[in-house]
Amino acid sequence: MFSLKLVYFCFLLFSVILYTRADRIKKKKLDMLDNLLKYTGWTNLVETHYITYYKTSYYLQTLIDTPTCVSKGNMKIRALTVYLGCSYAKIIDNIFFVISMVTKQCEKVIGKKRHLIDGFICTEELINMIIRSIAPMASLMKSAMDALDSLHTRPWATSGIPHYMVNSLLGKIGNILDDLNIETLSRDDKSTYYSTLQIIYLISLKTMNDVKCETKSYCEFVLFDNKYLLNEWTNEYKAFIEQNEKLLFIKFLTKKIKHYTKTVIIEKYFQLGFKFDPITEETFIPDLKEKKLEIELEFKLLNEEPLISI
Repeated sequence: MFSLKLVYFCFLLFSVILYTRADRIKKKKLDMLDNLLKYTGWTNLVETHYITYYKTSYYLQTLIDTPTCVSKGNMKIRALTVYLGCSYAKIIDNIFFVISMVTKQCEKVIGKKRHLIDGFICTEELINMIIRSIAPMASLMKSAMDALDSLHTRPWATSGIPHYMVNSLLGKIGNILDDLNIETLSRDDKSTYYSTLQIIYLISLKTMNDVKCETKSYCEFVLFDNKYLLNEWTNEYKAFIEQNEKLLFIKFLTKKIKHYTKTVIIEKYFQLGFKFDPITEETFIPDLKEKKLEIELEFKLLNEEPLISI
């Protein structure tokens, strides 16, 4: 009888120790979450009105303002991860609509003998734009979602659900170079340019369709129109050339995309509190003891990688 009581007491003591230790780990993660939400960038995620998760609607400001408690911490992390995914999805949808339209313009220019070289340049600039600006942005988006998700006691990424929401899609865009097959491009054979443009166009359509499918159950967007970005830049270009300035539209668009993606990375990544380790190329969430790095320094390190040229 005495031995059974001793075993029971030891088991109970062991359970209490485990429970206390687990709570301590969880509390640290929730402190990291609260610290993350102090960054002003969270209030600038204006693409989404609200999200729905497990039949419950969540508004971003309410999630930010509500004190994080242990019992509801996991649900708050899930809701914020979904919300972040919605914001990223809208940006990706907007930008790939632009890409899909540009592929058609490049095709038209290649079809005109007098402007054949311009058509080649159009295609090459488009590819560089995707590889050097859009793919790195998508990779950072995915890593930010993974870092936020990792605060949960059962992260999606390690619990048999690695393809949650748009996370997998962002990963595919980040590795888009594998699908472009740019080694086949030859200015002696314009059909190689046509086929590459077709691949980019189909990737763009699939990306926009995937965004719609993966967000329809979660995201209530403020505005779903994905044409406004292209319309804005087209009107700006028209005003530009009316001033007798000579510049190919694709060159103008390359500058706009580069600026746009850098702005997104600053406002929707660094200003949300995510940190980028240039050595491991991984995203992490700092704890309260770590020093805050200047956003400009982090972004400078991020952009020191060599540019990819065609």
